Amino acid sequence: MSISIIDIEVCRKCKKETCAFIDRVTKSGTVFTSESTVCPTGVLQANPSLQNPFIKKECIDCGLCVGHCNKSNLQITDHVEVFNLDYCNSIGLTIMALNYLNRIFPFAANSKLNSSILFDGYVEIGGEKEAFVEVDEKDALECCRNLLGDFLLYEGQFSSEVGMGLIVLEKIPPTGSNVYTVIEKMHTFPRLEGKEIFFTTFSFLRHLFLNRSDNVEFEQIFFNPMKESLDVYCNRVKFKMEVAV
Repeated sequence: MSISIIDIEVCRKCKKETCAFIDRVTKSGTVFTSESTVCPTGVLQANPSLQNPFIKKECIDCGLCVGHCNKSNLQITDHVEVFNLDYCNSIGLTIMALNYLNRIFPFAANSKLNSSILFDGYVEIGGEKEAFVEVDEKDALECCRNLLGDFLLYEGQFSSEVGMGLIVLEKIPPTGSNVYTVIEKMHTFPRLEGKEIFFTTFSFLRHLFLNRSDNVEFEQIFFNPMKESLDVYCNRVKFKMEVAV
């Protein structure tokens, strides 16, 4: 996948530069803000016509600049599902995942903006439902452990009970992975009995971000290993998921 400018003159005249930065948004009634940085690697720091960042190796084809361009003057060509994360650190991964989620759902926040909060992200799904988010390139088990801690530590501290967690990875773990065993055992613990943990990938979030819909349901678009197999899920969402091996 590659990103390019459609009309260089439109880009040169642009003063808003929303492809590089967006305003920080504070959700009324919460302590959270949305992430103000668009480019997760920092390769795009100003108007792209001034620097042509898309030919640089640090451009990971995340597509965030395309979705945030206020002139709709950026385009994606040669689309492939392989996601290049070589130049994205843990902070950049969180920025990217929560930027995607903030456009897919009513509100999402990169919680790392507040150093006193332990979880990576927070999503208001709609219908008074909320979810904690943990982001990592590969370590699903660590994300799962962190979510269990999030559920227990922050119990009763939100306007409504946070009953869901979302793990964002490069690839979804295969059937039989020990992380699914942990989730299954989680439901035998009284304070975690009603909690649900879902999985998704950066590439699938990018797909949802670039193909936005007004009728996105959290429980339908993300993988719940306690409800269906990975094969059934992939066929249902009609997206080719790369599975960790």
